[in-house]
Parts: sequence; C-alpha cells; structure tokens
Amino acid sequence: MFPGPLASRCVSRTTAALAAATAVFALLLTGCGEDSSTAAAPATTTPAVQVDPGKAGMFVVSYRNAFPKLAAGRDDLAVSGVLNQTCSDIKAGKSEADTIAGIVESSTNGSVSATEQEARAVYDMAKLMC
Repeated sequence: MFPGPLASRCVSRTTAALAAATAVFALLLTGCGEDSSTAAAPATTTPAVQVDPGKAGMFVVSYRNAFPKLAAGRDDLAVSGVLNQTCSDIKAGKSEADTIAGIVESSTNGSVSATEQEARAVYDMAKLMC
C-alpha cells in the first residue's frame, strides 16, 4: 500500500513542478525565432537581468501553481524577482550549485524555504526563460 497522504502531496508537488517546466518549455519552443529588430536595447539602471514580461508572467503562474507555500503573500513582482535574479546569476556564469543556493535564498518566504528539489525545478524553468 501507499505510505500515506504526505508522500502523495510531495509527489503531486514534484509532478506539478515538472509539468509546469514542461509546459513552459513547450511555450518557449513555439516562440523561438530570430528577432530581426535593429533597435537598440533600452538602457537600465539596475544590474539585474530583466526577463521578457511574457516569460516572467508564465514563470509567475507556474511558480504559484508548483510552490504555493513559497508564493503565499508575495506579489507578482516579488515572484518574478526570483526569475530575474536567477537569470542574472546564470548570465554572470555562476555555477549551477551557487545559482541553486541563490534560488533557495531568494525564494524564502518567511520561515518557508525551498527544498533542493524545488530550487532545482526553479533553476530548470529559469534556464529555459533566460
């Protein structure tokens, strides 16, 4: 028999995170293409990477569905900040382990912190969106 409801919830969260990552990947593949725009990118005053708002929106929805405890009480800007910080770390060449440690730190919500598995799922989603 099955161990109980706790194991079922863990499996459901992991499955939800993987499903969200797969959905995001599929959406990104449909949007892949070469941008022929010659306009210069707007200058920013913040060093953090700003992810495309459409991708950030997909991330926020996926994050809220996969990690409700980490997202509870946080506005969309705070949740998308996790993505922006992760993309900044990836583009800066930080190692996967350091980036995942940063995700645990930036996604901490009060006394609730992301597990290694949750942070890795966020990392995998972010890699596709950066």
